Amino acid sequence: MNFQIHFDIPFYLFILFALVSASLAYLMYRKLDVISRPRKAFLGTLRWASLFFLFLAMTNLVTDFVSFEYKKKDVLLLVDDSKSMSLKDASMARPAAVRYVLKSASFDTIEHYFKIDAVVFGEKILPHRNIDSLRYDRPGTDISAAVEKSLRMDDYGRTAFAILISDGDYNMGGNPTNLVRNMTFPVYTIGIGDSTLPKDVIVRQVIPAPSMYAGKKSVVRAIIGSNGYGSALVTANLIDEGREVASETVTLPERGEVEASFDYTPLTTGTHLLKVYVPPLSGEFSTKNNSASVSVDVRKGKYSILLVAGSPATDVAFLRRNIESSGDFELRVLVQRTGDTFYEKNAPAILAGSYDAAVLYDFPNDRSALTMSEVIGKLNRENLPYVYFAGSDFSPRNVGQLPRLPFKVSMYQPGEYQVGISPLVGQDIPATLQPVYSLVEANSSLFPPLYYQRIDCAPTSGSEVLASPVMSGVKYSSPVFLADPAGRSAAFLAYGLWRLQLMSPISGLRNDFLKDFLAALLRTMISSGKQKLLTVRTDKSIYDPSETIHFNALLVGQDGKPVDRANVDLAVNEKNGKKISAIKLSSVGKGAYTGNLSGLGEGRYEYVADATSGSTFAGADSGIVTVEPLNIEYIRTAMNVSLLRQIASVSGGMFFTPSQFVRNGINLEPSWKEPTEISQSRSFELLSSLPILAIVFVLLAIEWTMRKLWGLP
Repeated sequence: MNFQIHFDIPFYLFILFALVSASLAYLMYRKLDVISRPRKAFLGTLRWASLFFLFLAMTNLVTDFVSFEYKKKDVLLLVDDSKSMSLKDASMARPAAVRYVLKSASFDTIEHYFKIDAVVFGEKILPHRNIDSLRYDRPGTDISAAVEKSLRMDDYGRTAFAILISDGDYNMGGNPTNLVRNMTFPVYTIGIGDSTLPKDVIVRQVIPAPSMYAGKKSVVRAIIGSNGYGSALVTANLIDEGREVASETVTLPERGEVEASFDYTPLTTGTHLLKVYVPPLSGEFSTKNNSASVSVDVRKGKYSILLVAGSPATDVAFLRRNIESSGDFELRVLVQRTGDTFYEKNAPAILAGSYDAAVLYDFPNDRSALTMSEVIGKLNRENLPYVYFAGSDFSPRNVGQLPRLPFKVSMYQPGEYQVGISPLVGQDIPATLQPVYSLVEANSSLFPPLYYQRIDCAPTSGSEVLASPVMSGVKYSSPVFLADPAGRSAAFLAYGLWRLQLMSPISGLRNDFLKDFLAALLRTMISSGKQKLLTVRTDKSIYDPSETIHFNALLVGQDGKPVDRANVDLAVNEKNGKKISAIKLSSVGKGAYTGNLSGLGEGRYEYVADATSGSTFAGADSGIVTVEPLNIEYIRTAMNVSLLRQIASVSGGMFFTPSQFVRNGINLEPSWKEPTEISQSRSFELLSSLPILAIVFVLLAIEWTMRKLWGLP
């Protein structure tokens, strides 16, 4: 390591300070004959040094101390540690191929000239693994994460190049080629595995019906891939919680995919683990991909919804279409014809039906009479959750008679305006309203203008304002979207809902937003009265044994407000009730709690959580989590040679097979072998520097002490 010192004053001033200091020291001691010459020289030197440093400090000199160090350039080694790297190809087992590369003379040459920085990755970067502890057990591959990590590791441009050792089969993250374009150094890729598809049968994906209900038949589909088994007949089995419930015989193509469909009738509600399994065939490359699983939620049945409209408006057709298309609702419709009748001939039977919630569009209006009393009577008798949508025929007098209405009108000015919707950012939204609020908040900037009449109103007690109207860039204080979780009612006071769908290509709003918004709003109103105080979920329903299980909890009070600083304890049990493990979830604010658990073996587990605030019970919840080997790493078993060649080409590197690398190595540029100069600089002002002032004080103290010891005044 070398040092340099830089000063910000001319060199001749140093000479001047030295001469002046020496002259003053000489004048002080030249006529002092009571001590010997060596002692006189020693005291003079101390005085000269203290004066010299004092002069320097008085100039407020800024001094730079620069250190230089020469180090080898870095080579980033990115090694794939995922499950697919454990496969055995016809030519060589993949772990052996990696060892063949890393123990070769070509790699030794690289280690001689460069400092190796290893990055081991699977579905994420693995900071605690090194090359000697590769286990090839990670359940996914994210090459982009490794590339991004290497970009961050390129400190001061000291990286000569990177080496990527992988089969190139990524199943997480984006295409790594896009990130490689940002690299300032080349990437040399070493492809592990055979590039030709082996003889194999693969269950690629299990696709359940969007919604499943206990006791009702639904269809489960499976995509089965085949290579080298043309015209072979195989029987695929559908397994529910370890019990075979259906089978389907399919004819495999020589190369490609075939679909198997199963009729499935779940018998119970709750979470079900469905697995599709194909028995192994002779000569298969791997049997680890002969099954695939999916977790599904089976519900008791569809929600029954009553839609009552004040007139056959365009919005009514769009409400009807989007509620029905969500798949979770059965819809009955009544459209007011006169104040006493509906268009539907069987209106009395429809009105007498049993429903989980109601949707009122522009109803009641000024034309409503007997129809209003019938509908309001039903809402009151059954305490029915409902959502009110305003329309062009808004009647403040009649609407005000609706039970549990979340707003109260103070003034109404007829006249149609076009408005935008602005969510109320920054307020604490109750947990029950978070799903629908988050949906509006994330998409409201893309809303096309909606129609609005000046309805000056205020929320009733217990209601929450979720959004306000914006006209000509001015946000109005009066709400446009409100909800009352306790009363299980909501109101949306703008209309022209059809615009959210028909104008989506222009505004940029996704076409299915209206469907998702209506479904979320209805589910929220239906479940508001049944809101659990503690809700615990895992971020996935199925985990690989090598993965850490992440638990996320939300704790709210009776008022729906988040509860922090509570004790949330979670236990994981086997099916027989035997406790396996227990953890305490940590509070992260706004009623949220998190915790992690690892080391669970294969199986189905129940987790049970309870929360206490002080000595008071605050809530409980339970759920199911499944641990079983995932097969996404075995969906593609051949090396993705085209991706590895593309990464090398885009970055200016080269693609190698293991044998090519061992035989030829990388052509090392002479400039890469040259050490990198690393400099560190530190500046300080002498006048304000305590060490310099301390040196002056010490020199003067030593001089004074020696003078006293030698009998001088």
